[in-house]
Amino acid sequence: MQNEHNSEYFGNQQLIDMEVMKNYNYSIVKNAFRKIGNNSSEVIDFGAGIGTLSLIFRNKFGLNPLCIEIDKENNNILKNRKFNCVKDLKSVSYKHDFIFSSNVLEHIKDDTSTLITIRDHLKIGGRVFLYLPAKMCLWTSLDEAVGHYRRYEINSLRNKCNLLGFKILEIYYADCLGFFVTLIWKFINKKSNHHFATKKSLIFYDKYIFPVSNFLDKLGIKYLFGKNIVLVAEKI
Repeated sequence: MQNEHNSEYFGNQQLIDMEVMKNYNYSIVKNAFRKIGNNSSEVIDFGAGIGTLSLIFRNKFGLNPLCIEIDKENNNILKNRKFNCVKDLKSVSYKHDFIFSSNVLEHIKDDTSTLITIRDHLKIGGRVFLYLPAKMCLWTSLDEAVGHYRRYEINSLRNKCNLLGFKILEIYYADCLGFFVTLIWKFINKKSNHHFATKKSLIFYDKYIFPVSNFLDKLGIKYLFGKNIVLVAEKI
């Protein structure tokens, strides 16, 4: 597991493979960009990985995030991609208007302390955008393989953020069809050591399934179920 004493991350190849999911990645960043508001030109990408989503912020929306990334190999990739990056959010000396984090908190054992650190690095009225894996019923061998501690439930996540001094602006599910795809994956791979999806399957999902899933989310399914949770909260 990753922490301040062990920064090695074993899912680097998965991060590289995920870059083929153009529609999926763009959707996450586009949704986040809409929540930034009109007053901020600065974004922190907390747990930036290899910069897949930060590149979209830069190339599509004209923002150049400050990347927070603990993994040494990922840091080198981020620097090659011309991002400013630091290992720890605590080393950032000033407060920001917007902190973005996608699929990160589930890798951290003490996510409460991390949320407190995020809160403390936001200005009053600043916003955090979290994209997280949903539903422990969807827990699979893939979660174990990449070092997840949990998948999240909406009610417990909402309560935790409220207690930590955030005002929840929005919280809902994302990728409704991904919920069923993950259940099928869980059943098929129950007794298998094959943890990761192939690049071809990721491309197929991104091209043919995710656009339909995204459309259904917009029709209101996102308030019922999904593979992920989106949370937008404000520091009060």
